[in-house]
Amino acid sequence: MATQTPVRAGRLMSLVSTRPERIPLRLPVNRSLPGFDGIAVLVLGVVAAVLGAWNLTGASPYMDDEGTYTAQAFSVLRGDLAPYTYQYDHPPLGWIQLGVLAWIPQALGLGDGTYVGATRFAMIPFFVATVVLTYLIARRMRVQAPLAVLAAALVLLSPLSLTLGRQIYLDNIALPWLLLAFYLALNERKALWHHIGAGVFFALAVLSKETMAVFGPALLVALVNRPTWSNRSFSVVGFLVVGGLVLTFYPLMALLNWELLAAPGRVSLQEAVALQLMGRTGSGAVWADGSDRAVLLQGWLHYDQYLLVGGVLAGLVCATRRSSAWLPVAVVIFSLPVLLPDGYLPAMYVIGIVPFLALSVGVALQMLWGSLVRTTPPWRCRAGAAVRGTAVAALVGTVALALAPQWIAQDRVLLTQEANTDWASTLAWVQENVPAEDTALVPYALWQDLNAGDREDPWEMVAIEKADLDPQFRVEHPGGWKDVEWVVLGPATERTVQDLGLDTAQRALDNAVPVKSFGDWTVHRVQG
Repeated sequence: MATQTPVRAGRLMSLVSTRPERIPLRLPVNRSLPGFDGIAVLVLGVVAAVLGAWNLTGASPYMDDEGTYTAQAFSVLRGDLAPYTYQYDHPPLGWIQLGVLAWIPQALGLGDGTYVGATRFAMIPFFVATVVLTYLIARRMRVQAPLAVLAAALVLLSPLSLTLGRQIYLDNIALPWLLLAFYLALNERKALWHHIGAGVFFALAVLSKETMAVFGPALLVALVNRPTWSNRSFSVVGFLVVGGLVLTFYPLMALLNWELLAAPGRVSLQEAVALQLMGRTGSGAVWADGSDRAVLLQGWLHYDQYLLVGGVLAGLVCATRRSSAWLPVAVVIFSLPVLLPDGYLPAMYVIGIVPFLALSVGVALQMLWGSLVRTTPPWRCRAGAAVRGTAVAALVGTVALALAPQWIAQDRVLLTQEANTDWASTLAWVQENVPAEDTALVPYALWQDLNAGDREDPWEMVAIEKADLDPQFRVEHPGGWKDVEWVVLGPATERTVQDLGLDTAQRALDNAVPVKSFGDWTVHRVQG
């Protein structure tokens, strides 16, 4: 997300050097420490890879969305966009990328030998890229190296990152593309291809997860908000036109399949957009006690109140500098769907803002550092160097001490807990006790692992919502719920049935009795 320090570049460089007359006025800070950036990127990448893989299959429960994207990723390897009728609910680029990677950990037996566990390991490259790009953007914004490392560490160690940030969500796949777009847009070189590239990468982010479009205004502000610019019009036009052309591949795909506009007997992009914008059950007002939106916000704050609150405040501080004005734009526009009383708010929405909050903290601290530079003796004075060194240590130490109590407690749990024991027990029981020829409705979190081996028929082992939402179910099972012999429920399945109005699944449940339970997971036998 490129900017200058609050002190003018020439002044800052003259304070750092004993020979200021030989230093170019606009020399970027990230060239003042040759070799350090490469070492920092390497260390951050290695640490992110280690923490990204640490207790990955036990850190948080497998969710239905994770199972959905796992199933779609492995469908890509078979030449399909989804195991069932593709509904245009999200652009497919996200799980296409996942399919390119997911077979590798699955072939290596990672993830406890399960498909969904292996697919979590395929998320590690995206996790690492997010951390590294946060550091590189901070350096491009002329943030001093220690503070840039701190910003990247905030992303790396935040409990939000170690939970939602490592799960199989399209937001995690889209985020590196979005950050890469900001990294190119902030380049001080007047290279047109950087700005065109920013448009392309932004389009790839949106095609990976459409909610990343909310950061478009911030990216445009970052692109155009420069003191001097000779090729402004060419850059803006190139950014918009080329990025727009890439985005048109999605509606073009629908058009070529005769599925752009709604018509009887077929899915369409028009219906999918209408469902996403107006058809989903709202999450309630954030100030209403017990509303989904309020509960979700409380959950985010439970995991990391310091980064969420501190990052927002730091973003407001960044509004005082032209070079960092795009950061508060990103924070404010992101916050609107959280604060508005209408519309659906997904749990993983917060993933997109974490790097921008961390960058806001880094830039705000850099502004404070600039104030110290102006008010203390120059670097060539040992007393001034000591004062500034102490100040940097105090800044970093204050942030660390503020975060330590909550982060240590949260991260220790995330890196040691086993949250999927009941899931694994349910999987093993169904595999051993449910005949392959029986029809079962199961949550998507289990679907890919159950629909393997001798069960490779999506209409025998059926994802629970597809019994109502995919018309093909009635073709395969004209008896409706009476053709169902088993129903498996996970922690959130009954709510899914109610929220989506899944009549077939509900009637099967009404005529079923529980036969086995593992914590919040239960297996029901339908008494037809």
